[in-house]
Amino acid sequence: MMRHIHGSVAKMVNDLLPECLTPFWYDTGKQGYFDGCIRDETQCRRAYRYTLTQCTRHNICSDSRDYPHTHLKVQLESAVNRSLEKHAFMEGIPYRRYALQRREKFTAVNTTFH
Repeated sequence: MMRHIHGSVAKMVNDLLPECLTPFWYDTGKQGYFDGCIRDETQCRRAYRYTLTQCTRHNICSDSRDYPHTHLKVQLESAVNRSLEKHAFMEGIPYRRYALQRREKFTAVNTTFH
């Protein structure tokens, strides 16, 4: 489904641009698009904090409350509690980035002790 959505959006935007961008969903660092599946409470809190502080991290403004383009329509604790209540986190879904970080830490620990 995500591939369908991304393909449709890429086509619509490329039709409007003077020059076609391929591949469309990659930036210069080849990071690709953000995986939007929130898997647990920790990731939910990180995503919320990331969204809230993005404008200050990029020096757009000194206080995120002054930035008109950040829209968080629910308080963090309320969102976490509701998600836990509804079993909305996708806990069994693997997240490649976290798996790689865990593997790197595991490898570093094992090479230290041998």
